[in-house]
Amino acid sequence: MPDPASQTSPPLPEAPASAPRWLRIGLLLFIAQALALCLQALLLVHKEGELLVGITVSRIGIAADQVDSAFARASANGLLLGEARGLARMLPSLMADDSDIAAIHIFDAADRHTLFATDTTPSPPDASAAILKKSGTWFRLDPAGPLHVGHRLTDTEGRIAGGVLFTVKTDALQARQEATRNATLARLGLTLAGVAAALPLLLRAVARFGRQRFGLRLRLLAAALLLAGASSLTLSLQALPSFAEELAPALDAKAHSLARLLAGRIGNALALGIPFDKLNGVEDYFDETLDRHPEILAFRLEGPGHSYSAERPGSTGSRIEVPVAGSDGRLIAQLATRIDADVVTRELRDLAIDLAIVYLVALVLFNEALGAILASDELAPVASRARLGLARLAVFLLILSEELTRAFMPLHIASLAEAGGHTGSTAISLPISAYMLSFALLTPFAGRWAERFGVARTFAVGTGLSALGFAWAMLAGDYWAFVAARCLCAAGYAVGTMAMQQHFMSAAAAGERTRALALYVGALQTAAICGSAVGGLLAERFGAAAVFAGAAALGALALAVQRIDTLPPLAPGNAPPSRLLATLRNPAVLVPLITAAIPVKLVLAGFLFYLVPLALRQEGYGSSTTGRALMVYFILVAAANPVASWLSDRFGWNRRLVAIGGLSIAAGGLAGLVGGPPALIAGVVALGIGTGLGAAALQSMVGREGPAALVLLRAGERLGAVIGPLLASSLLTLMAYGGAMAAIGSIVLAATLVFMLSGSTKETSP
Repeated sequence: MPDPASQTSPPLPEAPASAPRWLRIGLLLFIAQALALCLQALLLVHKEGELLVGITVSRIGIAADQVDSAFARASANGLLLGEARGLARMLPSLMADDSDIAAIHIFDAADRHTLFATDTTPSPPDASAAILKKSGTWFRLDPAGPLHVGHRLTDTEGRIAGGVLFTVKTDALQARQEATRNATLARLGLTLAGVAAALPLLLRAVARFGRQRFGLRLRLLAAALLLAGASSLTLSLQALPSFAEELAPALDAKAHSLARLLAGRIGNALALGIPFDKLNGVEDYFDETLDRHPEILAFRLEGPGHSYSAERPGSTGSRIEVPVAGSDGRLIAQLATRIDADVVTRELRDLAIDLAIVYLVALVLFNEALGAILASDELAPVASRARLGLARLAVFLLILSEELTRAFMPLHIASLAEAGGHTGSTAISLPISAYMLSFALLTPFAGRWAERFGVARTFAVGTGLSALGFAWAMLAGDYWAFVAARCLCAAGYAVGTMAMQQHFMSAAAAGERTRALALYVGALQTAAICGSAVGGLLAERFGAAAVFAGAAALGALALAVQRIDTLPPLAPGNAPPSRLLATLRNPAVLVPLITAAIPVKLVLAGFLFYLVPLALRQEGYGSSTTGRALMVYFILVAAANPVASWLSDRFGWNRRLVAIGGLSIAAGGLAGLVGGPPALIAGVVALGIGTGLGAAALQSMVGREGPAALVLLRAGERLGAVIGPLLASSLLTLMAYGGAMAAIGSIVLAATLVFMLSGSTKETSP
């Protein structure tokens, strides 16, 4: 992304091209491309594995439906689950129909005691509890072990009577996944070789063309975008035939199982004496089955003098035929099932958004590192903001490490709380509020520590604590251990970012301090835009532990980048004064703090970081969707900030912008009265616009009262972030998430009205 400051100041003259610099740029571009391609390869492998497992689970689920239907008939005849001996007799036939089924257990709901089983092998003790809690098909794939698939059984009155658990052999599944990994690794190697071969030619073109019209940084970003698109498309197109080849046997097996089930049920109807041409509801049943199984394109039942069919638009794949027999075993009809040939293409198309996010992050990382390389030998004074490239990269990496966790954090906390026996929405909000409280308590001291001990040491302590906290969070299986780990992350984040903010303000020349601070804010915004989206994606694909590991690695990388740079001690007088209480008594500080700073951060932490992930999960969306919603917020903030800054500088509309921002946020909260996902998106959009309009204006207005006022502003914002999740969780115990949104919006509206009435709306131009 372009440097925010470059849009408001004339570009520096392009330094003479030198071989070492081009070598560094070429190596950086190759590393960025390699990281993106490796992550894309992982996503492709994971996607194929996910499809294979999903198709297998769906196939076993067909057998589970047969058990459920058989128990429903027994229950209708007045039998309890333990009395339905017919279930025991059908288990061997189910195993004979599917060679991958290793064992079947049927257990009751009371004491989870096994009632019927195909062998004496005990089932996993925790599987039965999980099956009874979940409606629909439950599954778990043990590492290097079997696949367990389960379904709970209910009687005719809808009461849970027990469940059925299938243990499935995964030899064929693992062999297919191994073949996919090997093939993808080979394709990745070829693609990287092509990137390495194309890089010198591309950099030569960048050096020769467009020098008069475009800056070096813009030309390099265009080259990176071109190379990223070409390499990504190449890898994806290579994967398409392999996907189809590996998935074909699994799709055929599922289609055969489904056709056999349907043929059996039609045969049962014929055995009751119903004529073939008088079968009622066959096509409706086919339509319902197609809705539940998107891999199947059509069914067609051909019999004497009549046929039944159901299909949906699509490209026809393989055809599976199963005979339909009557009560005497005589062949009466033929059931044909056709598979959708576009399954793989459709799944890769769905993956395109995730791949776009991956390459957005890769380009942003490349841009940040490129800025550091170019700043190290630009023709700029030592005290200029152009020399802050490495410092910006270091703080960008630290912020990115934290932003990776935003999208899935409440969902991960909920799983830990449930495992530890902690129930209620307060158990989810507590770690978030504890994090914000730790941040708030350390924020006022970090600047003084940077002055006393030096920016380098203070930032190193912050990044070290943050990386250690993420490593602890990755390993923490206990709820309270995770709370402690998050507090450690907050301490590191507060110390590191505040120390670096002080460095940005003190390192630049006197006339460039505002623009130097814009560099810092730009690093925060770009990290937030990328981190939430890619973090949600990675959590949904690979789990929370993988994201925590990545965040710890980014913290360590931030420390390594910082060690390359030279961060001098702060000049005397740059640290905020310690007379905070006296400043707090100033109405020009206290009123905006209570009516603007605290409410906005209350909404940010309570609504965006807490309520949105939980509400989207309730609506059936995953962590990747939450990440995209958060990305929308950060993009809107980044887009509105320059507009607000221009209005503030040009017309002096600080108070008006803060009021407009507050009203926008309040309106977004009141949209919760409508309810549903559109209300959530409206709230996110309104929050992004309102924050973007009011944040810089509020800082400028409060900042006129001195450095201590800015410290109090930051502390007040952290206090609002502490209150937000606790308030939202309390509201969720009383009402649905739409009502909680509206209640939070009402609070912001009341606070904004008080702010508007607290002082004159007349503002003078600067």
